[in-house]
Amino acid sequence: MSTVKINNKTYEVPELTFTHSKQFEKYGVPLMRMFDLNLLFTIVSAFIAVVVGCDIDTADYLAEQHILGGGNIEDIYDAYTKAMSESLFFKKLLENQEKKAKAKKTENENPTE
Repeated sequence: MSTVKINNKTYEVPELTFTHSKQFEKYGVPLMRMFDLNLLFTIVSAFIAVVVGCDIDTADYLAEQHILGGGNIEDIYDAYTKAMSESLFFKKLLENQEKKAKAKKTENENPTE
């Protein structure tokens, strides 16, 4: 299991699951934009809330304190992307999305009349 340091405290990163995907959506990170750097702060805040087990306001406070204390946001984002890539749930979800995309592409290339 991996860890992430947030505001000078080390936390264990949980195995990300379906429940976490709902939390990410609740906190403003839609499934189709889970790696969108335009949502960097939103993603980091949601990830902190999940890892620490706190509400979004506390997560925002921890993120701010982390940065003010000399930490950088990229380290937390990197822990997030690592957790996503190691998650069995998200791996399977991505695999299913890729299968759908390939099937749709094949269907568009070879339409039946």
